[in-house]
Amino acid sequence: MIKRLTIFILLPLLITQVGFCQKVGLVLSGGGARGFAHIGVLKALEENNIPIDYITGTSAGALVGSYYAIGYTPSEIENIVVSKAFERRATGLFNEENLYNFLKNPDDASWVNIKLISDSGFKTQLPSNFVNPAEINFSLMEDMASQIAMSGYNFDSLLVPFRCIAADITAKQPIEFKQGDLALAVRASMAFPFYYAPVLIEDNILYDGGIYNNFPTDVMLKDFNPELMIGVSAAGNSDIPNEGNFLSQLKTMIVQTTKYTMPREQDILIEPNIKNINTFQFASIKSAIDSGYAEGLRMIPFIKSKIENRVANNEALRIKRSAFKNAGFNITIDQIIVKGVNEDQAAYIKAVLNPRNQCISIQQLRKEWFKLVADDNQRYLFPRLLYNTSSGNYDLHVDVRKNKGILLDFGGNISSRPINTGFVSIQHNFWGKQSFRANANIYFGKLYSSGQFRLRLDMPGKVPFFMEPTITLNQWDFYKSSSAFFEDVKPSYFVQYDRSYQLGIGIPVRNKGKLVGGGSSFLLKDKYYMTRNFTQSDTSDITEFKGVSAFLEFDRNTLNRKMYANKGTYFGVKLRFINGTEITKPGSTQLLRDTTENDHHWIQMNIKYENYFTQMGKVKIGLYSELMISNQPFFSNYTASILSAPAFTPIADMQSQFQENFRSHAFLGLGIKNIVSLNESFDIRLEGYIFQPYQEILQKENFNVHYGEKFSKRYFTGTINTVFKSPIGPISLALNYYDKRDKPFSVIFHLGYILFNRKAIY
Repeated sequence: MIKRLTIFILLPLLITQVGFCQKVGLVLSGGGARGFAHIGVLKALEENNIPIDYITGTSAGALVGSYYAIGYTPSEIENIVVSKAFERRATGLFNEENLYNFLKNPDDASWVNIKLISDSGFKTQLPSNFVNPAEINFSLMEDMASQIAMSGYNFDSLLVPFRCIAADITAKQPIEFKQGDLALAVRASMAFPFYYAPVLIEDNILYDGGIYNNFPTDVMLKDFNPELMIGVSAAGNSDIPNEGNFLSQLKTMIVQTTKYTMPREQDILIEPNIKNINTFQFASIKSAIDSGYAEGLRMIPFIKSKIENRVANNEALRIKRSAFKNAGFNITIDQIIVKGVNEDQAAYIKAVLNPRNQCISIQQLRKEWFKLVADDNQRYLFPRLLYNTSSGNYDLHVDVRKNKGILLDFGGNISSRPINTGFVSIQHNFWGKQSFRANANIYFGKLYSSGQFRLRLDMPGKVPFFMEPTITLNQWDFYKSSSAFFEDVKPSYFVQYDRSYQLGIGIPVRNKGKLVGGGSSFLLKDKYYMTRNFTQSDTSDITEFKGVSAFLEFDRNTLNRKMYANKGTYFGVKLRFINGTEITKPGSTQLLRDTTENDHHWIQMNIKYENYFTQMGKVKIGLYSELMISNQPFFSNYTASILSAPAFTPIADMQSQFQENFRSHAFLGLGIKNIVSLNESFDIRLEGYIFQPYQEILQKENFNVHYGEKFSKRYFTGTINTVFKSPIGPISLALNYYDKRDKPFSVIFHLGYILFNRKAIY
């Protein structure tokens, strides 16, 4: 307390040194990525002792201006915005430490989702933003909560008095922030439609201030009326609408035309050369800063000629800035106040954010906050930290809007081979003190058809856990999906049915992993011919395997895509015990017609590891490995045994076909992935793999089965694949190689995801 009293005594003394001098106001426009040119201008002004007494800003100008107003130097602001962490915030990607995989649904073939809300009859609800604002929401709160609290939530009491502008689209007018929560004000000023979600205050929807006032010189005059205004226009020329760029079209339609001129003759306008930078080109932030710095330096002589009786004392500014920043309150969170949902739902949120119901630090809150962000019960989530003078701690205010109605997902795969698949899923959440999720999906196509129904109960608390019963019905038909490229596939006729009833119970392992255990009952049914010589009148051989299994699985996943990842890691261990009865009924093509019945049980362990571990320029290198250990026995004949054996399928196309060379009870698979990323959306992938079975499964006379010599055979596979990441899914054109086949090369083009529901025992 004595430290703070001393600071507040010194601050007025420092301020009065320049109290009767000529005042300078800085006006910062919006401009998206271009707006970071403001940082370069600030650097040039400070280096040349040009004082800044007031700041008004919109959008990017509000962001840069607010950091300066709470005591950050231009260099400190630059370090923030050129970091990888800030690029993730700006583009909606999460820091790896903030990923929380425990609540994720299994990967599926969905392209797009549509929300149906039922307040007054069913109607669709389109998403209000392309990027997830969770990272930037929390970071602004974390960076600004202490200084705005110390300033009494009065923007005039900041190190530099400050104003920012947002747009109230209900009242269709700009709204000026001069007090209250600084982080909320800045975030509202940045909420560009369909890019960042709006900020809600009561029933008002606030968007980017640039919609109505992108250059707030009028606010500067009205509130501060300085002797000199310096305006920085970083809007550049308006982006020319592009038929293929929805955001450029939207900006042209929504943002009103602004005249970037100064209202008085003595005022100065700085216009950095940032025409070559697009609004959302955040990778060019450093270039924008450099342009602002260069133009700021060029204007310094003219600026100095306008300031006759004032030169800033940089040492005094440094002391003043340090005193202001050090006067902030330490952030310890006591109470959590939830608004926008009922009492049970508020209790759920509190149990997630503070399961031990004790005072927590901002670092502890960050860890729990992103667990809540991963929860799809909420469609809107906004945090605010407000200082409580009674307790001396902060209260966390959480504004929430429930995710109402039904979520529909559509997707699938469109391919040059007859493996086209459609996908539809439907989900509804029931949310109280616990979260209850019901999900059903359907796949349909020549190769694959499936139906799955899942119920999931999530219990928050000190040790959160879920219970999930699942029913899955799968069918693969490799006969209908055959093509000229795969005439050598054996067996030539193969249809597999896979039915399972499973109960899983899971707990999180830190933030990126989960441990799931449980059991299931299953029925596998294979229909096949062991010969190519069959007719329509023939009946197929049928092998059924019915039983139960118990499993324990751990996985940790930070891969950036559910198919064709080029960043992150995956590590998974699956341990399963299987016990069941095999019944094989020979068809009309077999000489022996006796039904055989055998009991089987075995233990299997599968370990997968994928890591994109290094990057050299545009080239990324990844490693893939898979180990299968099992004492699985043979079934009644060779074909039944090979069909029931685990498969090595590191290439996406391998999951859509049957290849006996890449199946074995125990094996090791290794591969290298070389990826040339031409840009964020386009990759050229060169991948090569070796498959080493412990003992190859071989056919003897009369379709009997035996093992080959240990480690006697190995097989190679590889692909050259061009992948474009489209808004709905990957577009791929691949040339694949499969070792020791009559036709080793194949070409496949596909749009979408070659992903399926999980099998019963693999």
